Amino acid sequence: MDRRHLYGATFGIVGVLLAGVQLLHATEQTAVPIAIVVDGAPFALLGLSLSFAGYWLASSEQFEEYLPRIAAWAVGGTLLLASVAALTLFSQRVATGTLQRATYITADSITVGAVAGTVVGLYDAQSQQHRQKLEAERDRTEAFARKAADLNNYGRALAQATTVEEVSAYCIEGLSSLLSLSETAFVEVGPEDTPITSSTVSNSFESQLRSIARHAAEDEAVVAVHEGESVPADVASVLTVRLENTAATTGVLVAIRDTAEPISTEDEQLLELLASHASMVLTRLYSGPGQGRPDNR
Repeated sequence: MDRRHLYGATFGIVGVLLAGVQLLHATEQTAVPIAIVVDGAPFALLGLSLSFAGYWLASSEQFEEYLPRIAAWAVGGTLLLASVAALTLFSQRVATGTLQRATYITADSITVGAVAGTVVGLYDAQSQQHRQKLEAERDRTEAFARKAADLNNYGRALAQATTVEEVSAYCIEGLSSLLSLSETAFVEVGPEDTPITSSTVSNSFESQLRSIARHAAEDEAVVAVHEGESVPADVASVLTVRLENTAATTGVLVAIRDTAEPISTEDEQLLELLASHASMVLTRLYSGPGQGRPDNR
């Protein structure tokens, strides 16, 4: 039994026990059905609400991280209300022969305290969960802002590039900085050949990188993640970024990743912006005289 089911079962059993105690106390105090319903049913339903909370906690993963916190609130509420009941009875100096009535009052207080503590615990767990989501969103926004600032610097550097080799170096550095990828290559996909201009990838992957780059150059997507049989062995996935231009040669950034998960929307937008900066520069370089990249279109 995992932790979630253990906590859920505990809440469920306690709820059933409290409901049973309330009904037992109601029948002990009177034999009138209406009196039993009025006196015992509300507290019995409160006890059963704990069982429902236990079923919910056992079947839902939403609050699994906060189960000890919810249980602590439930125990704290129970002890608090039980203490209040004990102090009240003591202050009233319960006389001999009224001990049974004292147990009824104590059981009522325990039931109410357990339910109140559980409700407060669930509310507290929701508050903690909401705070963590806000913190995660803040961290994500700050990370995006830092990456966007770095990309802006690479955009200015790309605008001043005078050779394809400089563009490839800036693109590799920018891609590695944005996604923390250490193995990246810049491949020029031409009508006949596919040279690798710059690379930090193992030489054993060169032929497969050329094949992936050519496939990416013919794809409509600017940013794509390749996995499965099309990537080298022992590689989770390969990321490609197509650099469109007006020449027959298409630049493609190829990066090896250690995960097959898709990249985030924010990272995809930043990569598309990097591709836009690099594409404009490549168009200028490929169209200029003496660059050695023929325009066969």
